Amino acid sequence: MNRDFNYNYNYYPNNMDRDMNNPKFFTEKEGYLRGNMFRNLYSQYKNYQPQTLRPTTEQEEMFLRMSEAEFAAHDLNLYLDLYPNDGNALDLFNKYRKEANRLMMDYEDKYGPILVSSDSLDTSPFLWQTLIFPWNMEGLSNV
Repeated sequence: MNRDFNYNYNYYPNNMDRDMNNPKFFTEKEGYLRGNMFRNLYSQYKNYQPQTLRPTTEQEEMFLRMSEAEFAAHDLNLYLDLYPNDGNALDLFNKYRKEANRLMMDYEDKYGPILVSSDSLDTSPFLWQTLIFPWNMEGLSNV
């Protein structure tokens, strides 16, 4: 049996709060860029640095903010499946869930539905046929 493998005590969620100088979670923006909301579970690959996302339009900015909040809520939801009694994670999950829902409603009010289950499809179920999507711009035909 190979005994050279060392378990890193800090990588297990129940021990994430041991380092009081390092918050347990990334912000939604940091977590989205790294693909992980947990500081102690993020392991940088070699010298890789996540790219900074720079939206160029208001629509892209709204979509990015919504995506960040949705990612944070989803990642925390997965964690809460295993650790349902973590009150701090539950509070943060609810914060991001509400923020993602609010941002999605704002986005859909301004730019139209992005999900087939969207409430904005109640009045016009085929509204997406009249919208101009990014791939339909700049001379691309609507086939």
